[in-house]
Amino acid sequence: MTNTDVGLDFWLRYVEASGGLTESGGDTTLVMLPPALQTTLELPEVLQVTADPDVAREDGATLLSAGHPALGRSADEVLAMGDVAAMAVPVAATPPPPTEHLQAMARDQFSIDHGRIDATGALTRSVRAILRVGGRVDYTLSSDDHYQECAECWVDVQSQRPLPTHVSAKLAALPTEPKDGSPSLTGLTAAIRFADRVIEQCAQRRRSELGEDIASARDAELERVEAYYRDALATIERRRAQAPADRWELLDARADSVRSERARRISETREKYQACHEVRPYRLHIYEVPVWRLPVDVRRGDRRYPLTLDWLIPLTRFADVACPRCGADERLVATKTGLGCVGCVPQRTVQLAPEPTRPPAKPAAKAKQVVTQPPTPRRHPSPVHIDPAGRRLRSRNSATS
Repeated sequence: MTNTDVGLDFWLRYVEASGGLTESGGDTTLVMLPPALQTTLELPEVLQVTADPDVAREDGATLLSAGHPALGRSADEVLAMGDVAAMAVPVAATPPPPTEHLQAMARDQFSIDHGRIDATGALTRSVRAILRVGGRVDYTLSSDDHYQECAECWVDVQSQRPLPTHVSAKLAALPTEPKDGSPSLTGLTAAIRFADRVIEQCAQRRRSELGEDIASARDAELERVEAYYRDALATIERRRAQAPADRWELLDARADSVRSERARRISETREKYQACHEVRPYRLHIYEVPVWRLPVDVRRGDRRYPLTLDWLIPLTRFADVACPRCGADERLVATKTGLGCVGCVPQRTVQLAPEPTRPPAKPAAKAKQVVTQPPTPRRHPSPVHIDPAGRRLRSRNSATS
C-alpha cells in the first residue's frame, strides 16, 4: 500500500536521507533509526508508524500525523539545513526528431494571431533551467487558530513564467541525478524574485479562504461584547434617572469607566482575530532539462519574425514563450511592424465615417384644389312600345317632344 499522507511521507523521506531504513508493510511502515536520529527524534531504534488512527489503535503502531513531536523536530531540522540542489534530468541518447514533426507540434501548441510558424534551421541540443522554490507558510488566524502548509512554485528561468501544474507534476516525478559542475546563474535571481511573489500571492489568497469561518466567530464575539456593555450603560442610565442629584457625578464617572473598558475589550477582540502569515523558504532546486532547440520564423505574408523554441525532451512539449516585447504571458500577435502580445500591441480603433449632411427638406408644394362636380345623372332611354300595326309608340311617362 502506497503511503498517501503528506506528513508521514515527508518524515519517511527525511529518515531515509538521514541514514535510516524504511519498509512498507501495507497499512504500516517499519522504520529503523540510526543512533543520532534516535536521540534527535526521541524515538526507539525500531518502530512501526502509520497515519491512520484506526490502524494505530488496532496494531499498536505509532500514529505519526500532524502535531507529533517527531514530525515537528524533523521539519525544523530540514528548515534549518535547507534543501538546495542542482540536478540534471537524464534522457536516452536518441537522434533528433524530424523537423517537420516539431514544426507541426509548435503550430498546435502556439496559436499566433495573424501569423504562422515555419521552421528555418536545423535542430541543436541544449539545456533549459527550471527553478523549483518551496516554503513553509505559517498562518495565524486568531490567538487560538494556527495552520502550517507547504507552498511551491516552478518557474521557467528563461521565460520567467510559472510552469503549468500538470507539467511541474510530471517533472517532479522524473528521475534526476546530481549535476556535474556549477549551474548557470543567468536569470536565476529574477526567477527567484518571481517565485517569491507567486508564493506570497498564493499565501494571501489561502489566508483569506481560511479566515472566512474565523471572521464569523470574530463578528459574533464583537456582538457579544457590544451587547454586554450596551446593557451595562443602559442600567447605569436608568439608575441615574432615579438617583438623587448628588449621585449623578458618581454614576457619570462609572459610565465613562464602562465606555473605556468597552473600547479596550473591542480592541483586544480585534487584535485576537488579527490574521497574518509568514513564509519561510526551505527549498531551492535547479533542474537542467535537455532540449532540442528549433529556430523558427513567425510569418505574416512576406514579413518574418525570428523566434527560438525549445522542445523539452523528457516532457514532450515546447517550453512556453513569453512576449518578446514586454515578457508578458499573453497570446502572441504578428503585426505589420513586429511580434508582440495582445497586451502590448496597439489595438486598431475603427472610426466610423460621419453621416453625410442632408439639405433641409423643401416645404411641400400646395396641392391644387380640384373642384369636383357632382356626377351628372345618367339618363336612360325611354321604353318604346310597338303596336300591332308596327308603329313605334313612346311611353306615356316619357317627355313629349
